[in-house]
Amino acid sequence: MSSITQIIEEINKINPKFKQLIALNQKQAADCIGVSSSTLESWRREGLGPSYIKMNRGKRGRVLYPKIAIAEWLASNSIKTA
Repeated sequence: MSSITQIIEEINKINPKFKQLIALNQKQAADCIGVSSSTLESWRREGLGPSYIKMNRGKRGRVLYPKIAIAEWLASNSIKTA
């Protein structure tokens, strides 16, 4: 099993509702990563953090984070220790 698949399984375990979703809102994604919603928003403005989708462009557009993007970001930012 790939690490991406394992991470997605861990995301689904955080909240039973997540299993039915393919993308999470900002608060849900922040909870998965272990940061505050405002930190995730700052990262997004700075071009950091996982990839996201913005529905309905503009200030009021809804931001969604695909679970696969969260998993890929977590996997690519993990550091192996000795």
